[in-house]
Amino acid sequence: MVEKDLPEPQAALPPLQPESEKPKRQIGQWVLLVIAVLALSAAVVFVVLRFITPTTPEANTVERNESPGLDGVIAASIPPEQLVLGDCLRGFDSPLSPQTVVTCDSSHNAQLIGTFELTGDKYPGSNELLTESESLCKSVSLDPSAGLDSTWTYHFSRPSESTWSQGDRQVSCFLGLTEGNVRNSLLPDNEES
Repeated sequence: MVEKDLPEPQAALPPLQPESEKPKRQIGQWVLLVIAVLALSAAVVFVVLRFITPTTPEANTVERNESPGLDGVIAASIPPEQLVLGDCLRGFDSPLSPQTVVTCDSSHNAQLIGTFELTGDKYPGSNELLTESESLCKSVSLDPSAGLDSTWTYHFSRPSESTWSQGDRQVSCFLGLTEGNVRNSLLPDNEES
């Protein structure tokens, strides 16, 4: 007996074959290549901007007011390396902090009284530098009419071993009040700049 409702025989489909791995692998390799090129480009730009572009120290220079107002402020937040001999300082607490420079006839509690340049190639050691810095600072001639007493304290900045190796040889000398303020310079008139 033959059944009538059977579907007609169809040709067999070829067996499924896995897709080639090459196109997927090539796309992955191209993506990795693009990422590597971008990373290399970013590194080159960083090096150019970081090391080749010259830095300008003038960009960090604080300008001094040649005509200070009634408050006497010549410059605020001035870095210690921009102070000049004779600068009177308001709110002084450390020779390494940014300072407010004021006219010496306005209220202030410290003054930069001297700077010295040390010599030598080898770092002399912190104890020797401390002794030498103190000696240099105490050798500065002060105005006898300035009214110095025991309320004044010497402060100084000096090179550390790491800054010495970078060429720093400067000692900066400050006299500061432990309490209160004054309205005069501690230096004789001919020694201020």
